Amino acid sequence: MRRGILSGMQARHVQAGVGLLLLAVLAAACGSSGSKNEGPRDSGPSVVEDAGGDGGRPEDAGGTVTDAGPDGGVPEDAGTPEDAGTPEDAGTPEPDGGVEPLACEKTHGVCAGARRAWVDGAYEAVCTGRSYGADYEEGAETRCDGFDNDCDGVTDPPSWSRVTSLETALGRVSSLKTDSGVFVSIGDNNRVLILRLNAELAIQGTASVSMPWVRTGAEAGLLQHAQLVRTEAGFALHYSTAALNGAAPLRAYLVPLDARGAPTPLPERGLVEHLLLDRASDSGSTRVATSVAGDKVVVIWRSGSAQSPPMQVMGTVTDAQGQVLIAPKSLFTSEGNVTQKLSNALWLRNGEILVGMSDERSGLTGDTVRMRRFDANLDPVGAERSFETSYEAMPLLLDLGSARGGPLASPVLVLRVSYAPDWTRQLQVVQNLFGGGGPEKWAEAPTTETIWYGALADEGVLRLGWLAEFKDHEAPPPGGDDWLGWNGRLWTLDEGQSAVDRSPDSEYLPLHRYAQWVLMEKLAPRRVGAMYMTTTPDGSSLDSVRYCTP
Repeated sequence: MRRGILSGMQARHVQAGVGLLLLAVLAAACGSSGSKNEGPRDSGPSVVEDAGGDGGRPEDAGGTVTDAGPDGGVPEDAGTPEDAGTPEDAGTPEPDGGVEPLACEKTHGVCAGARRAWVDGAYEAVCTGRSYGADYEEGAETRCDGFDNDCDGVTDPPSWSRVTSLETALGRVSSLKTDSGVFVSIGDNNRVLILRLNAELAIQGTASVSMPWVRTGAEAGLLQHAQLVRTEAGFALHYSTAALNGAAPLRAYLVPLDARGAPTPLPERGLVEHLLLDRASDSGSTRVATSVAGDKVVVIWRSGSAQSPPMQVMGTVTDAQGQVLIAPKSLFTSEGNVTQKLSNALWLRNGEILVGMSDERSGLTGDTVRMRRFDANLDPVGAERSFETSYEAMPLLLDLGSARGGPLASPVLVLRVSYAPDWTRQLQVVQNLFGGGGPEKWAEAPTTETIWYGALADEGVLRLGWLAEFKDHEAPPPGGDDWLGWNGRLWTLDEGQSAVDRSPDSEYLPLHRYAQWVLMEKLAPRRVGAMYMTTTPDGSSLDSVRYCTP
């Protein structure tokens, strides 16, 4: 009809003013013949997305009708007649017929005030992200953004998961974050199992490093320590062994690992590994640290005893292939009726090496925690620092990095202590180690609870996690196993904040006697993961919690 009328009008040379008026009337009549619900209108607080490409409907819910063809529009030279009325008067269709959209089902968090979006010619029957907006997450929250993204009334909630079952509860564990994921090493007497986890701490793969006596048929020994470290070629596993009774010889190795956490195999069950240390008369364990560039390794261990003096903490430096660069030197000497305990070593950003240890006095009377800096040749730099603490202080040195200042300003010391008269357990931190800083209380637990902790240096911020555990020794142990029956809660503390209970529910965690560690790694911006072990008569498990930081 429209095409015929226009053709007739043109043939009769109708005056321009009359023709334009008639065109406007006809266009209004044709435009109003469809549903009013196809016109544009503000359909609520959220952005309505394109419903698809099958109807020519633009992103504003399809209210504007597209051109019907080259002969179906108003001639370009027709102008806009003043008496044709405004676009609203011309019948521009509205999407909702003037009906206000209903409120959405969820009303908390980012969903507060949301109303149903207009999608494909109708309001959503059940609100989705189109109604709730771009910050909405259906199901569990994955962002640490300070918003209640899933609208359940809880902002940035933690999430818990069971990583895997464990074959051993001995506690020779470590973790390391790389570009390929979070790696966890777990040692037993015959191998070190290496787990590769993703940012949700779910297993993506496993590998293992078997002990030399398994691979070569050599005399059986005992795994003393296992630790993941970074090197110039990637990352690697350091482990040390002793005889079955823990006696000499003491040997230390470095095994390069690929991006999956697997060693490089060699023929006849061999693998690429580098011998860092072979001490025929020493025993005990080792600790290592790699240089900032990852091309050097410092190894520390104990030598001698009260019955076979001198008692010394020794150190040596090798390259990443085990070639000795600095011959073994004495770093600390102890006297009297004490037991030397290794803490750890840090390779500082100025090239110096910071080493910590403690002298444990007999009779549970307390420890002397000692630390000292050494140059690249393992010669002492400056004076030794020491702190008198309670028994089993578990000292740990961490470097908070350049965000905390220069290479001598960023190291800190963490201690676990308890003092008379109330004997409450505390976690203390010493900052400004080389400027006279002293211990400061950061957290505490009741007298009945023991603290086993881990720590994370997170771009200038210190974060702590610990198990506060206890046991009712009057109650029969679960399954008749004396190593079971320990219970506890998991806590975390971010520097400058209050401690937070991160246990998954109101029940105590069932713990093994050797659940004496917490592993902590940064998973994403503002998200940290903590891993720990739980044990029942059915076995042990590696469990985890992921939580948002301030």
